Amino acid sequence: MLKFIRSFFVLSFICLLLPISVNSKPKLISYQSEYEVSLAPSDEVRLPGKTYVDQASGDLFVDWINNCENSWVSNQRMMTRFINSHGVGTLSEINYSLNEIANGSEMDFVLEVKENAELVDRTIGKAERKKKLQVSFPSSDKENLLLPDDVIFPHSFLVDILKNLYGTEKIITKKVYEGTIPDKFFNISVFFTDKIANVSDEIIIDGVINKFKKIRMSYYQGDSQTPIFEQTVHLNEQGVASFFRYDYPEYSLELKLKKISLVNLNCN
Repeated sequence: MLKFIRSFFVLSFICLLLPISVNSKPKLISYQSEYEVSLAPSDEVRLPGKTYVDQASGDLFVDWINNCENSWVSNQRMMTRFINSHGVGTLSEINYSLNEIANGSEMDFVLEVKENAELVDRTIGKAERKKKLQVSFPSSDKENLLLPDDVIFPHSFLVDILKNLYGTEKIITKKVYEGTIPDKFFNISVFFTDKIANVSDEIIIDGVINKFKKIRMSYYQGDSQTPIFEQTVHLNEQGVASFFRYDYPEYSLELKLKKISLVNLNCN
């Protein structure tokens, strides 16, 4: 289950932005947000003898900070409690920190995974563009990686999505490395729909448009033609995400925005 949970963070980077127009460069704003995690409804027919997820609950906290135009820093914490069809509970906690240089040339990250309060994995990574895109893992015996030149980082991926949110293209495909699965990158297909959703005015703060466009994403690895998971996001023209849904082979999760606030930095 944890190998799926780690992948939540790819598009948890969706954040608060100033209004943009097609082909303009988005200007991101520093923010903090909180999402409520729950098990999504399912019509799947259950097979005898197979273990299923019966309940899921928790919270995702995201900080996304512009480090005075030098880099983008994100700190994320996701805590989720699962109860399976045998009544057995598991508490999963994932902490993820990212520092991506503003021009997309370098990225540092730390990934920490716990299960029932015990550390399962801790990975420190550094990715930098030289002649090739190189990923190293300091203080670890993990082998260094060489990735294709057209692999991009999460901030650059977010910018590409926002440029196309109200454009004429209905699908874009990108290669993205963000470190939640340290030895692999994702091939992500993004589908732009015309469907619009709204949320409660009690959640949306002043200056945030309550009009969210539905986009759909499929995540692939290697040469596989079958996505390892799919994601639905409700995103407004300012870049605020009010809703995530993650569809995995055996269960689905929904994350709904509970709270969002801006962070003012003094860069003088």
